[in-house]
Amino acid sequence: MTQTPSNRGRILAGFTLALAIALSAYILINAAKADSVGFASLWFLAILPAYLCALICYVADPGFERPRSFYLSVPPVFGALVCLGSAVFLREGVICLVMLAPIWLSFGWLGVYILRRWRKGRDDPARFRASLLFLPLLCGGMESQIPVIDKPVTLTRSIVIGATPEQIWPYAVANAHIGPDEGQWNFTQSILRLPRPRATTLQGQGVGAIRTAYWGDHINFEERITQWQPGRRLGWAFAFTNSSLQDYTDRHIAPDGPFLKIDTGDYTLTPLDADRTLLTLRTNYIAKTHVNPYAQLWGEILLGDIQSNILAIIKQRAEGRVGKGNRAFRMNERPGGTMVWSRGDQPVPDRPWDRGDIVISLFV
Repeated sequence: MTQTPSNRGRILAGFTLALAIALSAYILINAAKADSVGFASLWFLAILPAYLCALICYVADPGFERPRSFYLSVPPVFGALVCLGSAVFLREGVICLVMLAPIWLSFGWLGVYILRRWRKGRDDPARFRASLLFLPLLCGGMESQIPVIDKPVTLTRSIVIGATPEQIWPYAVANAHIGPDEGQWNFTQSILRLPRPRATTLQGQGVGAIRTAYWGDHINFEERITQWQPGRRLGWAFAFTNSSLQDYTDRHIAPDGPFLKIDTGDYTLTPLDADRTLLTLRTNYIAKTHVNPYAQLWGEILLGDIQSNILAIIKQRAEGRVGKGNRAFRMNERPGGTMVWSRGDQPVPDRPWDRGDIVISLFV
């Protein structure tokens, strides 16, 4: 179909109107202090993109004359504009945009499909325009009356390590000076660039001790020890005492917020034979949204990648394959029982997380 100035104008008007509505919804959610809850709602993730893509198609093709290919092209183009605008002008994080894109695209196509089906064989434009106006408001009001079900989720990853439980235990408890070349490639940290772990330190010993995890240059949080069985099991409760994880990953995803609570975790060491051990890492969290299955899918991807990377670091260190040239890190004991890291016979240069007042004895 030849694009006349009038046709192009209607397309531009459709996209402009939809973008204005999307921006208005964004501003209203922030202003209402709904923030993360609003952005994790079924209305925002499913109803809104379906409605906006249908609206674009209706404004751009009031006579229902455009080919099917036009309708199929609207959701990806609109989604790309939303993601680009969100990143450039609203400074949204990459995790939020990556999680948003697939569901907006899918429901955008669904909205376009419903529009085409509705318009075939019907000639009641006034009624149809009224439905376009009031349907999103009705759906939003209905969702607000539906209670949110807390969904406990356990995420599990395991790895076989060529070492005994006693040899692995120190690396499960704490790790200092984790280099950028340690661990493994994964989607979350290699592509999305979520900060990788730099160190895990321990203050105290046994139940009640506090592990502090450092990610990248800015993120840190606590893991308060609740189970301590050397060579067998280490358990903890997460304590996010600052907003660094949220500040440097995605501001809408709080680890202890209104729609997500990362709760507890544990390592289990299971001997397989004389020199092989199965190390299992579990993370327990609670999803609290109307789209828990979708949230759980992304938890499996994002948290699963983080778990697998941590296990790979422990495996590399326990098996003595850390760093270039097969230079292994190992732990040496200072007077008084404090454990410090060294590479070969040389101590690792001092870092804030390797001071004696932070890294305290790791063994009972």
